[in-house]
Amino acid sequence: MNKRPPRSGEKVEKIQNTLLVDGNALFKTGFFGAKDEYNSNGKHIGGVYQFLTMLRKLLTEDLYHRVYVFWDGEYSGLLRYQIYEPYKSDRGKDYINGTKPIDVSEMEQIMMIWNYLDEMYVRQLRNNIIEGDDFIAYYCLNKKPNEKITICTNDTDMAQLINEDVRIYYLHLKNYVDKANFSSYFCYIPENAALIKGMIGDTADSIKGIKGLGIKTLVTLFPMLTERKVVINEIIEDAKRQQEERIVEKKKPLMVLTNIVDCVTTGVQGNKLYEINDKLVNLKNPLMTEEGIEQLKQLTEGSLNFTDRELKAVFKMMEKDGLDKKIGDYRYPDYLVPFKKLISREK
Repeated sequence: MNKRPPRSGEKVEKIQNTLLVDGNALFKTGFFGAKDEYNSNGKHIGGVYQFLTMLRKLLTEDLYHRVYVFWDGEYSGLLRYQIYEPYKSDRGKDYINGTKPIDVSEMEQIMMIWNYLDEMYVRQLRNNIIEGDDFIAYYCLNKKPNEKITICTNDTDMAQLINEDVRIYYLHLKNYVDKANFSSYFCYIPENAALIKGMIGDTADSIKGIKGLGIKTLVTLFPMLTERKVVINEIIEDAKRQQEERIVEKKKPLMVLTNIVDCVTTGVQGNKLYEINDKLVNLKNPLMTEEGIEQLKQLTEGSLNFTDRELKAVFKMMEKDGLDKKIGDYRYPDYLVPFKKLISREK
């Protein structure tokens, strides 16, 4: 049934569009994708230039009332490390002394981006132990009823956050992914993203899954993953049924089905793999602290100090860093128009 039009004088709640940026993902994409971008002083500025240019593109393509950038801190991931010690071990994460970029230029450019965004009224948050993904997930789970969210990332884990009000701009796909076009890019529905990752593991984060199980095999064996939300007990019971049918039909049992039923993994999780991996990958239960929740509340509900920020300072910063020369086709004041519009909305 169609909703009735608002009566005269009746208050209509306006839609608020919000952009949530995975800062580290966007920076890494730019930093390693623009290795040859140097200023006239021979200083690498590719990460800064690409970050701002990508953010500008998103602000040009759609109207956002608020923009938030979430960064990983020196000990981010510690809450998952406490659950599963191999977490991100292949990335050289140091949960004892803190993790910093190995490349000095990387560290410098992240700080430069922070300063640019700060001047342009982009709200940012970094917590020592909470990952940016968890801040983004917590925000989505507690969004306003009239809020539409776009997430900018290249992390496929965040697919589980997609719904009628949340879409993702995937950097590696260079496109927006929502419920309507999700099947064009993935072989399952977003509601099963966490379950699938919990079963097959995640090599990027050093999370082991069921031995011998990959996503193609999983979806082939259990096609319901492409149709409706599924829970792990359904998978286990169906694996038992399929194995029994194979035995009755005198077919060779599939080892991977046995591994699913018996929870066989090469990881340290043992028979608690499903339980442990769910805690690691399920963003519907983000790993937060009371301090982190309070920081996010202050970030979203607090007002910005307008007296300490001005766009003129950004012009000077760009000249100093040589970004004005890299912009090329635009005069850099024109380049900053989308940011200027964001500033006016914040004010």
